Amino acid sequence: MTMKLIDFEHHFYDHSTIEAMVQRKGYPHYDREADVIHWNELIKMPQGPLLKRLLDIGDERVKSMDKVGISTAIVSTAQGVEDLPPSESVELAKKTNNTVYELTKRYPGRFLGSAILPSRDVNAACDELERCVKELGFVCWHTHSNYGPESPEQEKYLPLFKKATELGVFIYLHPTLPQFEGLGEYGFTLAGPGAGFTVDTMLAVLKLIVSGVFDKVPETKLLLGHLGEAIPFLLDRIDNRINFLPNPNLKNKEKPSYYFKNNIMVTTSGNMSKEAFKCAQDVLGIENILFGSDYPFESAEDMVNFVNSLSLTTEEREMLYFKNAEKLGIYAN
Repeated sequence: MTMKLIDFEHHFYDHSTIEAMVQRKGYPHYDREADVIHWNELIKMPQGPLLKRLLDIGDERVKSMDKVGISTAIVSTAQGVEDLPPSESVELAKKTNNTVYELTKRYPGRFLGSAILPSRDVNAACDELERCVKELGFVCWHTHSNYGPESPEQEKYLPLFKKATELGVFIYLHPTLPQFEGLGEYGFTLAGPGAGFTVDTMLAVLKLIVSGVFDKVPETKLLLGHLGEAIPFLLDRIDNRINFLPNPNLKNKEKPSYYFKNNIMVTTSGNMSKEAFKCAQDVLGIENILFGSDYPFESAEDMVNFVNSLSLTTEEREMLYFKNAEKLGIYAN
């Protein structure tokens, strides 16, 4: 019997996001003629077949899931909406979330909704998350490692974490391009997935920990992709070194590793290294790892083949594929 498989990181674009980026004079901007997204002055990202796959949320996507054995996918919009100022992102988030809702209705049980929010307008974002969960049946808030010059650990964003726990949904913290200088001149591949994504998301989650967000909202459940953004490899050192000297700036009540056992889970998305998986398993435990494909930024077929190749017991494989998801209230089709 084929084992159920839940995909926690499955991306798309709504046409409204692309059209909004076409119309913009500032960044991000999509140059349709050149088929390139300009994220800032230095970083541009050619699209090609990638954009077509992101925009496809019909039968072909379901067929591709069937081909590789993905039972249910939590679908989330790719980077773009949260980068925009509230004057643009409030309505764009609603349009995107409505598209996700229609997708979940068109293919019952195959897709679950993940809310994108106009996070820089906290009141509007809280209202939209409540609508997405209570009216549209969404299961999480999909957010990013920075909101331009601001980042999610700042006090102003605490109501969003409180709202997510109040509504009983988890938070997926996804990478976006870092705001610090030094990588942009080397292009998207290094500033983005090659290094910048990991560095920015690693710093974002560590700042959430040391600023005390998980102590203020202890029921928070947060997911990280890429097998934990390199943190499992560094976690013992992080535990040790942040306590090396007295530091009143740190507000966390427990060691960082505590939050990785009680509040934070990781997915496999975009990391097909058996050594990295073994490190995450040894440090965090198989009970804290979920499957994510990162489709279409990664090949879903390659990701499924990778997890199928891992040396796991039947019990461990069931935990990775679908049983750990049940702790978050997520069940496969």
